[in-house]
Amino acid sequence: MRLFFSAAGLAAALLAVVACGDDSTGGFTADVEAGAEGSVSGEDAGPPPDPTPGCGATGVKPGFNGSQTITVGGESRTYELYVPEAYDGKKVYPVVLLFHGQGGTGAGMRNTFAIEAESQGGAIFVYPDGVGRTWRFDNATGLAADVGFVDAIVDSIGKTLCADKKRLFGVGYSRGAYFTNMLACLSTSGFRAVATHAGGGPFGVDGSGTKYDNSGNLVCPAAPVAALQVQGTNDGAVPPSEGTKAREHWQRANGCAATTTPYDPSPCVAHDGCAPERPEIWCLIPGLGHTIWQNGVKATWDFLKTK
Repeated sequence: MRLFFSAAGLAAALLAVVACGDDSTGGFTADVEAGAEGSVSGEDAGPPPDPTPGCGATGVKPGFNGSQTITVGGESRTYELYVPEAYDGKKVYPVVLLFHGQGGTGAGMRNTFAIEAESQGGAIFVYPDGVGRTWRFDNATGLAADVGFVDAIVDSIGKTLCADKKRLFGVGYSRGAYFTNMLACLSTSGFRAVATHAGGGPFGVDGSGTKYDNSGNLVCPAAPVAALQVQGTNDGAVPPSEGTKAREHWQRANGCAATTTPYDPSPCVAHDGCAPERPEIWCLIPGLGHTIWQNGVKATWDFLKTK
């Protein structure tokens, strides 16, 4: 069945998402000279780094940089930025963008999802703010504006910081999880992996550039990504069926089999037979409501740092 939505037709599908609450509820870097190839310290994590033009730039402030402002499409947008405390402009860092839930903020997501400590300085972290504390994926115009906002952040960071073009990751909670999957489907920035918590998607939106094949399966303009979903069995805002839709999309897009193998931490499972470097991980947590799983941050970083 085709799932393209108009703004009106999407209302029912988004009812649970709109109800999603505020998010207030051993890292790795490439030890290489800017512009050179090398391996990732302590990890066998895919292709060699691809440094951005910002490698070697001086005057970078390490640690939490606070709120940043960028103008995109005539809109003034904001995001929180964290640069590793031991930042070295000759080392290439992955970039992780984290997206808050309905009614939340980038600052709230940063406080709730304590991935900086978990990573031990292993990445540049970005916490974008949605307009009106939401993500506008219920129509093509708003979706394009928010995707464009993220792409502009990625471009800006690449010009000022030593980032790895090949290691761009998205993490989302609740409505931010839906947006993360939509972003992976539509962004031109080249996301490599996503990890979503209590969310669904991606799905077709009229005029967005998405389409469906003859079997009714969503086809994204962007290349498929490695994906992990964490979903609670007792989530009353975003039911497990929504997380299952995300699981099925990435399972299909990544050529995975229906069979699975246990994946740490339990009760997560990894689908068998996925395309190289594009696993599909599913974590259905018994008794978990609409909140971040106690092992969710660690599971997310452990997943991303191997990509």
